Amino acid sequence: MDAALPALVRRRGPGAHGADAPRWPEPKGPTNLSRVTGPLRFGRFEIDLATRELREDGVRLQLSPKIFDCIAYLIEHRDRAVGRDELMSAVWARADMTDSQLGQAILKARRVLGDSGEAQHSIRTIAGFGYRWVAEVAELAAAAPPPMPEPVRPVVDAADPVPSPSAAHTAPRRRFTRHKEVGAGMLLLAVLALAWAGWCDTHPSARPPARTTAVAAPASAAPLVAVLPARIDAAGEWDWLRLGLMEFVASHLRSSGQVVAPSENVVPLIRTAPGAAALPATVRGVLDARWLVQPEVRHTDHGWTVTLELDDGGAPARAVSGQAADPVGAARIAGDRLLDVLGATAPAPDGTNRQLVEIVSHIDAALLADDPATAREVLRGAPAALLDAPELRLRAAETEFAQGRLDAAGAELERLLADLGAESRPLLRARALSLDGAVRIMLSRAAEALAPLGAALDLLHGGEDPALLGKTWMRAGVAHSLLRHDERAVAAFAQARIALQLAGDTLGPAQVDFNEGALDGTRNHHADALEHFRRAGREFERFGIQGEFAGALNNQVVAHRALLQPAEALAASARAMALLGVLPSPQAAHLVRLRRAQALVDAGQWTAAGSLLDELARAIDPRSEPQTAAMVAAERALLALERGEAERAAGLAAPVAAEADVPALASTRVAAWMTLARAQRLLGRPEAAAAAVAELLAWGGTPEGSGYRSSVLLAQAEQALAEHRLADADRLHAEALREVNVGNVPQDIAEVVCSWGAALIARGDLVEATPVVGQVAQLAERHFASASLQARLYQELGQAESARHALARARELAGERPLPLPASGAGAAPTGGR
Repeated sequence: MDAALPALVRRRGPGAHGADAPRWPEPKGPTNLSRVTGPLRFGRFEIDLATRELREDGVRLQLSPKIFDCIAYLIEHRDRAVGRDELMSAVWARADMTDSQLGQAILKARRVLGDSGEAQHSIRTIAGFGYRWVAEVAELAAAAPPPMPEPVRPVVDAADPVPSPSAAHTAPRRRFTRHKEVGAGMLLLAVLALAWAGWCDTHPSARPPARTTAVAAPASAAPLVAVLPARIDAAGEWDWLRLGLMEFVASHLRSSGQVVAPSENVVPLIRTAPGAAALPATVRGVLDARWLVQPEVRHTDHGWTVTLELDDGGAPARAVSGQAADPVGAARIAGDRLLDVLGATAPAPDGTNRQLVEIVSHIDAALLADDPATAREVLRGAPAALLDAPELRLRAAETEFAQGRLDAAGAELERLLADLGAESRPLLRARALSLDGAVRIMLSRAAEALAPLGAALDLLHGGEDPALLGKTWMRAGVAHSLLRHDERAVAAFAQARIALQLAGDTLGPAQVDFNEGALDGTRNHHADALEHFRRAGREFERFGIQGEFAGALNNQVVAHRALLQPAEALAASARAMALLGVLPSPQAAHLVRLRRAQALVDAGQWTAAGSLLDELARAIDPRSEPQTAAMVAAERALLALERGEAERAAGLAAPVAAEADVPALASTRVAAWMTLARAQRLLGRPEAAAAAVAELLAWGGTPEGSGYRSSVLLAQAEQALAEHRLADADRLHAEALREVNVGNVPQDIAEVVCSWGAALIARGDLVEATPVVGQVAQLAERHFASASLQARLYQELGQAESARHALARARELAGERPLPLPASGAGAAPTGGR
């Protein structure tokens, strides 16, 4: 699957991914496996039902959750035969599946175990009843549960060296293909979220909250407070107070232990509320806040007055006020009085320079408003005597980061961290380290990000600032995802989700869902990924964050395509297209259009897809959008090949295959090589086709290409077929099919089956073709190429009624694609069509 460009959220309020020990969720799957308490061994395999891992000779296998559940349930009940209805009910929670569907699942389970319907050395068929586990099973000592949160902390030491990018691509080796970088490309990343994780210690006027002990509650027990934008009665130059005082008051309340919604949760709702008068109700409804705090600011000749109105939605609102010579000072006094009303203790004054406090508040308001240019101007206008203040230096780095000036941000952070020293200002240092990790991730240096992120987690381990801790866990999860440390990424995101809930962050868990969906995509768990993207999309839509909502829809398209669900992909892409007028950048719009074009191609709507792809090719500047440009070129080449325009396909694919040499474009480059080789064969250029396959084969032996074994095998198989080396072609096709069956991605399975099946039918080997084509029988109901292949097989077998049914289904799915014709002889060039 093609990599998406990063969908990035500018999270500027407190994100919270806590270090508090979480209650880990129970694994999905069969619920009655409690009798097994430790790992089990059978033959060369080990299975751990608690961690849901299956290993072969010590190597963890990737398989779908349902196939694992089938194996697990049969092992658990190995003392007896298990009926078909019982197995379907236990694993799928339904008993109305067809025998064919269950049989396909058992077939895949046997293949994973190196078993077959003939050998049956692990799973035996009980005729007329069901199945029984027959392999000898031995119980092993149960593994000790991992400590928390250390299992995923990216602290680097001699036992856990920072992997180089090349090393990260070789361990662990993946047994699937094409979809690996779906996560790397689609990670929502709390990375662009500025390290705005509360003002504790990093804001010059705020005290860190009392040190807290670890808790395991999945959600905040305290009532949630939400602070609204301030109402301003002052000259226009003070408009920044609207958001600046909102965040200042929120931070002030938070520093005394109140659970306060991040300001970044509130700001998007300003746009979604039907009017200013409706904002309180919108905030209360979306955030489920118990208390709303409405600041009001007045400036007179005698100074500033800030009034804070506390509303619980029921009893009459209560109001407290503070007066001072400056607005932030008045807000502090009012905040102290509000804390007294809430029964909390206000932090003691620390004598911080009031001008510094005001400048920092102004900068933070600009960043909340997504206006880093104003933040930069405020920094430039700061008095020289304050420019060396660590708070301003940190804001300078955050401003550079918000403007995409990553090298400048990194240099500023390096100087700041060197001057701070290891022991001074631990929370400010942690915030700088966390942002440093984010910078390195954005610069494609995820391995280097682990050290600063680990150091930040060490400083935050006591829970003084759960919001910043949470953001750091999120970034650690992203880094581990990019480095393919799947288990560590899963655990880090779990930490993030729990802490976000504890911190009262309603939007943050949507980011977790998005990232977990991307991670599931890299693991070929596309159905699970789809659910994550749907949940994330619902929240982004509720908050009115249109760019991120479009990103979630784009990723749904990617998942639907992997699952061969063309109608659903079309629907998701149509929803994304409806957002084009409100997207934040042309680049985001280009990606939406690309996903729409891909969905149209899969649905056979070639004319509309071709027009959209041609428009994109004209609109995109390859210098500024090299990844999207390469994906568009590869998709245009594929469409040209399917239309029979081999010369055009070769011309479009060749530059992508030669030049798309960045990891994020690995699957795009593989697709281009495959298209190029197929086009050259159609053009009667066997040497050129062989050269393209040789290049793909050589690349497949590199760390970057190691995850694309099935594609390499398929390309070799098709080349062997073109060279009339039929035995080699069958062997390579069979190896490719074994690979994709382990990955269990319908898109990959269909590509291999359609290629091999078409070749076998073309040479009249119907006995071999029948079981191969049978593997896409279920997919034929929704996948044109599979339905077409089925129709061809039935035609050759002389099964007229079955052929008519398959052909009718192919006709319904065809769109503008030509319907299948009877095989015309050996040597047909398969294309793995869509």
